[in-house]
Amino acid sequence: MPNSSPLLDRCFVEVARQAKPLLGRCVDAAVNSLQASEAKAGEVADRQCIASACWAMMQHRGALTDAYPARLREAFDRGDEDGRTSSLALLSDSSLLALVDDLSLSESLESARLLQDLMPVVEQALAALDARMSSLIGFETVQVEKNPLRPSVFVRVLRDLIAEIERDPEIRSLWLQHLAAPLGRGLCQLYEQLALRLQQANVQEAGYRIRLVDDPQASPGKAPARRDPLNGDAQTLAPAAAGSGEQREPLPPMTALAGTQTRLDHRVFHDFLAERGDRFEQALDSGYYEQLAREQRVAQAQADLPLLDEVVVDRERVQFRGLPVVDRPARAVSIGSQLGSDHWGAYAAPHERTRVLLDLKRQAERVSQAVGLDLVRKLVNQVARDPLLLAPVREAVVALEPALLRLAMDDPRFFARDQHPARLLVEQVAQRSFRFNDEFSAEFEQFHAPVREAVNALNALSGATPEPFAVALEHLQEDWANTDQAEAAAQAQHLQALHFAEARQALADQVAWEISLRPDVFNAPAVVLDFLYGSWSLVIAEGQLRHPDGDPDPLGYRALIPDLLWSVRHEVTLRQPRKLFEMLPRLLQGLRAGLALLDKPAEETASFFHALIRYHEPVLALRRASARSQTGASMPAALESPVVTFPEADNLAEAPRPQVAETPWLAARERVEAGFKDEPVAVTRVADNPAAASLSTSSEEGDDADEGMDAASVLASLHVGDWVDLQASGHWLRARLVWANARATLFLFTSRGGHPHTMTRRSCEKLIRQRGLRPLAVRPVVGAAIKAVLKGDHAVPVPIHDANEAVPA
Repeated sequence: MPNSSPLLDRCFVEVARQAKPLLGRCVDAAVNSLQASEAKAGEVADRQCIASACWAMMQHRGALTDAYPARLREAFDRGDEDGRTSSLALLSDSSLLALVDDLSLSESLESARLLQDLMPVVEQALAALDARMSSLIGFETVQVEKNPLRPSVFVRVLRDLIAEIERDPEIRSLWLQHLAAPLGRGLCQLYEQLALRLQQANVQEAGYRIRLVDDPQASPGKAPARRDPLNGDAQTLAPAAAGSGEQREPLPPMTALAGTQTRLDHRVFHDFLAERGDRFEQALDSGYYEQLAREQRVAQAQADLPLLDEVVVDRERVQFRGLPVVDRPARAVSIGSQLGSDHWGAYAAPHERTRVLLDLKRQAERVSQAVGLDLVRKLVNQVARDPLLLAPVREAVVALEPALLRLAMDDPRFFARDQHPARLLVEQVAQRSFRFNDEFSAEFEQFHAPVREAVNALNALSGATPEPFAVALEHLQEDWANTDQAEAAAQAQHLQALHFAEARQALADQVAWEISLRPDVFNAPAVVLDFLYGSWSLVIAEGQLRHPDGDPDPLGYRALIPDLLWSVRHEVTLRQPRKLFEMLPRLLQGLRAGLALLDKPAEETASFFHALIRYHEPVLALRRASARSQTGASMPAALESPVVTFPEADNLAEAPRPQVAETPWLAARERVEAGFKDEPVAVTRVADNPAAASLSTSSEEGDDADEGMDAASVLASLHVGDWVDLQASGHWLRARLVWANARATLFLFTSRGGHPHTMTRRSCEKLIRQRGLRPLAVRPVVGAAIKAVLKGDHAVPVPIHDANEAVPA
């Protein structure tokens, strides 16, 4: 693919993120369309074919939606420059007929027709995206066939996926026919969103070449020298190696490299990390060391100022402890913060960390060493201000600054390598800390104490090699692994119950569909059909899963279905009452045994048994009447029906049909095992907390917006592995989404210690609207800090000695 860029990669990520819910909506719409077509079909064979296609699509919905995003991303990464176009083409076009390899011509035509059907829907939105996408990937004119997001890619990937999942060509053809319209609508909305995103990123339409980042080559000629803000020196470093032929961002005067806070532009850091020549390998001049001496005198004078009392530092740390964890404001931490000496020793004082920096700058001989030291301090400050991390974790990064600075002397660019042990240590500690949301909890202290020990041990080393960082990380990971092992065992137990329930429900849905195709269900009472499609299908599925020996009816529960359906047909039972009397005890005993196997509460099926008694009562009443009138006589072969009354007949037009269950049924023991919650607990609002109310700055309009937020979209954005803050039993827990069923209607979160929290989609959405479930936007911490520094959009650092200056002399 020509000229791949970060912005293009973000477009791919966004498409892959939306692909699963997009295809899910398309499948649901196609199922509804198939059901409508089934009702309108005149021929029995046509109805049966459409019904099979509908059932198969419902069964394979999860497999389709799960695999589609990854397949799309693979197609984007390949580039798929195979001559296929995003514009509408004739069905005889050989390139279009090759959308799916190794398939028959008729199937290729169906794929082409799918593209033909959706193109009029997406044409306008696609034109806007084609123009900006062509410009983004480097073309001066619109090249629709080079658009990596053209509709033919979506169609081809979907067709390939369908061909793998469904073997019947006739069913595949029906799927494609009914997917066309909803897929066109979904792609239209997606293209509109992407075109708007590119416009907001200043990507012009084709015909205009743009620069997504600052381009040093855009300004030819020598850049003016920069004046030293301290002594007016206009001396500059050489902008590039001789004969390089490349114009780069000019470096600042060497005196600017001697400060305690960097004066380097973010573009200098960008050039520094990307440098492959000797531009930054120049020797530092005398002006640098003279300026450094002045900086050291200033730093020494500030170090003589009194520090904050430890009581004041501790009071600031605990002032919001009484608030719910989600309402506590992020405590400010920076490279200028005074830390607790009981945890961090001498390096708790900001002037001690500054002294290490200046001492190392005194030892520096090359420009790269001075720039590397400034980069480390810049990145430490960036991570220290990340509100995503708990304050003690950010303090640990600040306290680690001396050890990181020493590394930069021998390896100034070490932070640019994502596998460097020091960077890995910072990143892994940060990622591990996302398991906690309360810095005052005993669990967090168990995590943080070893981290403090590792930081202090690294600071105590006089050397500057990466090996101690690797050893420290290895020891921490060993401790973490012991905790994870116990939690993983508990999690596996919870998942086992949910996986079994999901498998049982899927099999029960299939059994219900098979029952609905039986000829003897015609004109059966609705209450009986509801029982067969619901509880009894679950009983049969439970028996099959418990005895996986291939027998479709290992416990004989399928064999009870014809007896049950026959027993409620009064026009037959009145003529064969003896058969009903002989059958009834065995039937009732089998029904109750099956429900006992399922551990179904009696109240859930009480209405069915009451109705069953009403359907059997007329025959039983005739038997009692006959016994009274013919004492000692044998039972007549047939009884007359005019003397009895029956329950009102069900409306055949309203006869129930089997439905695919959105949420798997769970027995009481399974609900306990999975930590299932039918309804979310009442959420304590910020306004209900007097302490939090004084800190809340959100308006009433903002609160209303929270109540009306799109909970479905928030829930759809969650993926397995994502972290959330969850309110349960009056406490705010940090929990992780570890499982969701294929239909995204049941979710399992686990909190600290492996405690399960299983909720339906309805409960999750209600919690989201009530702000009782809040997703956490976890991301790579060090990588985000580096990007922020290189883009220059980071916060302006607080003066180094801000803590000291708060103390009156």
